[in-house]
Formats: sequence, structure tokens, C-alpha cells
Amino acid sequence: MKTTLVTLLAAVLCVEQAYPFICYVCQEKESNKNCLTISLCAKEDKYCVTVRNNIGTKPNKPKYVISKMCSPTCPATSQQQNQTDQRVYCCEKPLCNVNGVSGKQSSSGVMFLGVLASITYIFACGR
Repeated sequence: MKTTLVTLLAAVLCVEQAYPFICYVCQEKESNKNCLTISLCAKEDKYCVTVRNNIGTKPNKPKYVISKMCSPTCPATSQQQNQTDQRVYCCEKPLCNVNGVSGKQSSSGVMFLGVLASITYIFACGR
């Protein structure tokens, strides 16, 4: 079993984009630690997206909500709406939106843990 899991993990890390594409998903969470649900994306989805909205009312104490999703396109990257500051981060690798503030880069250690967690999740749910 360990050999199979290690082989599968190595294959996932070596393949640029394995199908099905997977991303972290959540809706308007106040903390990134509450925003780590793994989801299989639709066939047409190519991006993992993280949207961070500043909803704080005090200028020196920002408050954010985070949403993550799969998407076939990368939405407009940053925009200001009324008094809400919205940041959008897109990335094109499985589980690349693990970080709550920047989806452009993630460390290989975090990526490894994310892939390992997703494989464990898939095996646990498949039985």
C-alpha cells in the first residue's frame, strides 16, 4: 500500500496538470484555516481562484473574508468597489490556492502536504 501511495504521489507531482483538476473551495471564511476543503473541479476549469475581500471598518485594523473556487477563467485580478477592497489570485496547478493571500506562488513543502492530504482524502472517501 505504501509503495502504491508513494508512486501515485510521485506521478501527481511530476504531471503538470492531472485530471481531474482539484482546488480548495470555500465561501466567505474569516480565516484561511477554515478554507481548506478540497473539491474536484469541472472538466472546463483551468484555474484555482482565491478572492480576498477587505470588509474591515477600521482603517488600521483590516478584516478580510476569503473565498476559494475552481474557475474556467481568471477573473479580473484586483478591483475597488465602494469601500471594499477585493484581491483576486489565480493559479493553474492542482491545490495551488492553499494560501489565503497569494495564489501565485506556494512553497513546495506546502504543495507536497496539500497533494498528500488530497490523496489521503480520495482514498478515504473511495472506500
